[in-house]
Amino acid sequence: MTYDLLKLAHIIGAILIGAGLIGIWICNLRSRQSCELACFSEAVRNIAVFYDGIVVPGALILLASGIWMIVEFFGGWNFVAVPWLAGMVFLFAFEFIEGNIITRLYFKRLRRLTQEALRL
Repeated sequence: MTYDLLKLAHIIGAILIGAGLIGIWICNLRSRQSCELACFSEAVRNIAVFYDGIVVPGALILLASGIWMIVEFFGGWNFVAVPWLAGMVFLFAFEFIEGNIITRLYFKRLRRLTQEALRL
């Protein structure tokens, strides 16, 4: 029963991440097509909403359920002996760091710049 609930939470987290990233991609496409500052600013704000409202909670659900499944069913650090699982842990850690350092900082700066430009 515990495994089924953790697997459901893991799938929900993956769906949230996927849906949020698709939303960010669409808003990014819209921002590149806009010629007006107000439309561009709205698209950048929507990117922040998708990222903070859908992608980050999905990543946290994925992280919590993944760690719990690894500890409960793969014996903690013994997951290193399972190549696909070790690869997934490495990929998640890499994407989490890259997403929070590079991408998030870029969009926060872009949002700040568009807000300043709208005020002027």
